Amino acid sequence: MQGDLGPLLHRISGAITGGRIHNLTTEGAHNLFEMMLAGQGTDAQVAMCLAAMRVKGATADELVGAASAARSRIQFPVLPDRCVVVATSRKGKRRSPPMLLAAAAAASAAGVPVLLQTGPSLIAGGVTAGDLWQRMVGPLIGDTAHTQEMLDEFGMACWRPTLADPGWQRLQRIEDETGIRGIPDVVTKLLLPGECRVVTAAVPGPVLGLAGDAFHSLGHRQALIVQGVESSVDPSVVETTRGMRLVNGIKAPLRVRPADFAMFESCEPQQQHEEPIEAAAVATQAALLGSTGGETCAACLTAALLISVVETDLDLATCLSMAIEAVESGAADTKLRALKSS
Repeated sequence: MQGDLGPLLHRISGAITGGRIHNLTTEGAHNLFEMMLAGQGTDAQVAMCLAAMRVKGATADELVGAASAARSRIQFPVLPDRCVVVATSRKGKRRSPPMLLAAAAAASAAGVPVLLQTGPSLIAGGVTAGDLWQRMVGPLIGDTAHTQEMLDEFGMACWRPTLADPGWQRLQRIEDETGIRGIPDVVTKLLLPGECRVVTAAVPGPVLGLAGDAFHSLGHRQALIVQGVESSVDPSVVETTRGMRLVNGIKAPLRVRPADFAMFESCEPQQQHEEPIEAAAVATQAALLGSTGGETCAACLTAALLISVVETDLDLATCLSMAIEAVESGAADTKLRALKSS
């Protein structure tokens, strides 16, 4: 493998230079991402790669190649039985608070261990689960051993896997400096322990098939891809949320309709504080206290989706009842308080 990004960059640069557009093979994408993570190429070349991939769009083969290169550089924690990994990007939510932290606490309290993989938001981005974890629990870490200890003790943990590989720092800096949310941010949602159960989000549009193909090629047989509110994993409490399931490797459509569960909210959870991260903390606390309103509904719906990836024989209504019980009993709140005091 050569250290020069030039030949691979030339193949994809037509997307922004007006030339012929070529997609990379899985091997080509693997080599390109491996070189970028190893610090090869100039910042200008890396920025050009990110821009070209953003304009042309990544194929499933390119995502698989990039993810396999990134995975090979990280030691992942050993997951407990029945664990689900929730992988998020750095895009975050701007208009409504993320409900994932409350949902993870509810799913964990219902008996499904949850590993959150997240990070702080992009510059000028919205609030992520990583931002909220830092506000409500503690610092984000990239230490595999400590993450595994938290999972074993509490059945819930949060880590930032890109901290375990210094090569990511340059890529994410260039993303921030250019304002391009490109293939590195997408690959963070694929930076997963092999064959784990996974939940992640996708942007609206015809991308579900591509995401499903990528997860299947990477060996994941139980997965859930949600086109939630603001491209998050939070399903809407107002309208139908689309998505895709992989159940034993077989694709199936997902439709979450709030009315099917007697939810008739008039709006999504609202920002109750002028500071977005503080507003997310307020919404999370409201959800865990089981208050009436969109916060608890959204958190329980999200928790039900997490549970459903493990309890594949149960319908979503039953998974939702498990999540509601975890909140109403106070077990979900107790879970998050225990993590904070650890």
